[in-house]
Amino acid sequence: MLGRFLQPDAASRIGTLRLDAMVKARALEVVENGYTVIPEAVPPHACADMIARFRRFERQYHDVFQENRDDLGHYPRIVNLHNVMPDLIRLFTRNPLLLATLDALFGAPASLYTSLFYEVGSQQPLHRDTPVFSTRPEYLYFGTTVYLEVADDENGCLEVLERGHLLPEPDREALALRRFGALTNIPSFDQDAWNEYQDTVVGEGRSKGLPTRRLHVNAGDTVIWHPQLPHGGSPIRDTSRTRFSLVMHVTPENVPVYHQNVFFAPSCPFPETPSWGYYEVEGRKIADQRVGISFGHVRNYEMERFSVELANAG
Repeated sequence: MLGRFLQPDAASRIGTLRLDAMVKARALEVVENGYTVIPEAVPPHACADMIARFRRFERQYHDVFQENRDDLGHYPRIVNLHNVMPDLIRLFTRNPLLLATLDALFGAPASLYTSLFYEVGSQQPLHRDTPVFSTRPEYLYFGTTVYLEVADDENGCLEVLERGHLLPEPDREALALRRFGALTNIPSFDQDAWNEYQDTVVGEGRSKGLPTRRLHVNAGDTVIWHPQLPHGGSPIRDTSRTRFSLVMHVTPENVPVYHQNVFFAPSCPFPETPSWGYYEVEGRKIADQRVGISFGHVRNYEMERFSVELANAG
């Protein structure tokens, strides 16, 4: 059944599956707490190798990377770096416990939709992803992170509002009608609507006394979080430290992803097939969006900025 983790009896359904004990335990943690940590899902030496590969890629395209450093010499998040550095896709395709857990939760094979590559922590407030990863049918999405370095209170780690995925959904259409007048007027993204929705959800979680957890992890550890789990990035105390990681947004194959214009209009029909195709890497489907990368959603770098060999990878 597609969306097994969304069923009212998800825990009992997963409990009856013939799964590896660790996979079953991780899947049940996602259902019950909203997240799970898979220790050393990727070997630490592979993480160090991936950082070294990135540094070589960075030197190869020095002009692109140099102009995008911040005041501390680091990069903002790099959107869809796997488009031009396909080695990164191995953090998905060669992560067997991650894949088995996702497949068990979805009830279908997981595919890679998009990615964010981080050199440092994100320092984001608690939020749900679903307004900007709105699928049809709804909630067929997971956020995942593969940590290439240790993440702790000094260099910034993932924060989660434990069990916040169980909080009821606010009245999204009432919010939209109040702000935009009609469901057909909802933009793809509106900061004020985002803030109101997130503040409502997190405020409800606080009123119910849900705990905030900081997830301290090691290189190779992989985190999965429920699409409705409020999460963010803790403040960075030591700005000299890096915290390399790859966030991957995953869905079942052939599930479309929309944004706020769909999320805040749940009663309106939208196509349930994606506008993109897929290519295959090591037996897994990757959404074919090989148009380039961007640094923090500010400036896009088209594939032409990179070599033909990389553009045709995959």
